[in-house]
Amino acid sequence: MAFITDVRPFAVALFSILLGATGQFLFRYGMLGYGKVSAAGIWRQLGSIILTPAIFFGFACFGVSSILWLTVISRWQLSYAYPLVSLGYVIAILYGSLFLHEELTWPKVFGCLLILAGMSVLGLWGQSS
Repeated sequence: MAFITDVRPFAVALFSILLGATGQFLFRYGMLGYGKVSAAGIWRQLGSIILTPAIFFGFACFGVSSILWLTVISRWQLSYAYPLVSLGYVIAILYGSLFLHEELTWPKVFGCLLILAGMSVLGLWGQSS
């Protein structure tokens, strides 16, 4: 019965993580169009950067992701829930490869497999009652 009650928070966690990775993708996509900025120069350009459509929607994705994440951590221990966020790395690599034509190297693939293996260990043995 515990599995059934954990399905909904798990689905919310996955959706939140997907939205977070989507926000990162939109940030990168928006900045590719906007151009390079320096750490010092970003403050002068922040208004126009935020109003770049992809970046604006990236912040919206992060906002919704954060709100959904609150429901997850209200039900699960942080030490169990937060490592699931590493799935965002896997999703970001897929976004980069599929939509931004970034190179998918063997180290990236191996790293993704390690992340998925770690998440499997947490899923099997990581959560205590």
